[in-house]
Amino acid sequence: MTRGLLNGVPTERHLERLYHELARLGAPSVGRRSPWPYHPRTTEELLALAGEMLRFDPRLLSILLQWVLEHWRELNPLALRLEMRGMRWPQALAVVAEFAREATRDEEVHLLLGYLTAGWSRVDPPERFFIEVERPESRIAARRLGRNLRPYARWGFIGVERPVADVTTKRIVGRYDRQTRLRILDRMIERGDEVTMARYLEAVDHAVSRQQAERDLAAHPELELVGRGRGARWRRKPPAGR
Repeated sequence: MTRGLLNGVPTERHLERLYHELARLGAPSVGRRSPWPYHPRTTEELLALAGEMLRFDPRLLSILLQWVLEHWRELNPLALRLEMRGMRWPQALAVVAEFAREATRDEEVHLLLGYLTAGWSRVDPPERFFIEVERPESRIAARRLGRNLRPYARWGFIGVERPVADVTTKRIVGRYDRQTRLRILDRMIERGDEVTMARYLEAVDHAVSRQQAERDLAAHPELELVGRGRGARWRRKPPAGR
């Protein structure tokens, strides 16, 4: 594995300087021109460095996502791919790209992101995306146990932090992957819950569309639909032979 672009775990001063440099490119961040040991000369070098620091700072995810969505035309995709070769975790920027795919339907953006992420392998074995963000015994960690958003899972990471795609509307993006949704639904069934659309959407933190939720419920082999319209609900099928 390559050593990467970082000299060590980024300090608060390093992050302040990164926010400052990203703000100069138009990113929605506020920082300070604090001293740091890095000398990025181009936008692409700065983004690669930010991608490495991203794993230590969840706030960067929304900042980078919003910059990509608003300034993607300013990118030199070949130059960025070349910089990603020196990263320890090029997959971190690929995660940003996955969230961007979910945030926009612009075909040109999707083509650009497809080029940027082509050829990189998944992280194996899987790792928590954000390093040392929460204590294993915390209540948040307990609730998140077994959950994973699709953009992280696609690149071999585990994470549930959903970024803000639009600083004005505060729109959040990020869907749970299929395995996570199935585990959540299984637990609801095991508890004996009668599943309604509202309860299921709440259980998955509204991270999927209503249409996807309907497909999940209809496809589950242990559930059957009862009722129609607003009164529709799904309950566990009786054992075979009864």
